[in-house]
Amino acid sequence: MSSCDSETFEHVRGASFELHVRIPSRFADGYFSDWVPSSQVVTEKGAAVAVLNVAWVDPVVARLIVLRCLDTSAWPLGLAMFDVRLRRPDGFVLPTEAQSFYIVRGATPNV
Repeated sequence: MSSCDSETFEHVRGASFELHVRIPSRFADGYFSDWVPSSQVVTEKGAAVAVLNVAWVDPVVARLIVLRCLDTSAWPLGLAMFDVRLRRPDGFVLPTEAQSFYIVRGATPNV
């Protein structure tokens, strides 16, 4: 499992990827309740790595989003990034700031 803050972090290739993204407090609880979140991991050159499974922890409060990918064994080593895009029912899209991270090799090979 990975954790995310304002610093670049490392994710071990082959480990399941899971991050929690919190909506800033300047938005009221429920503000994004009817918005649909999505996210994708890309390389630093923009090549697609994975479409992440994205879900609200509590869709009514819409304060915390979970990003997941169970199998990362084919992810390329090196710098990658993701953002979260929130789509309002009328089609308006609000992206978050992109977050960079490194995909690194672990000590234990994939089984």
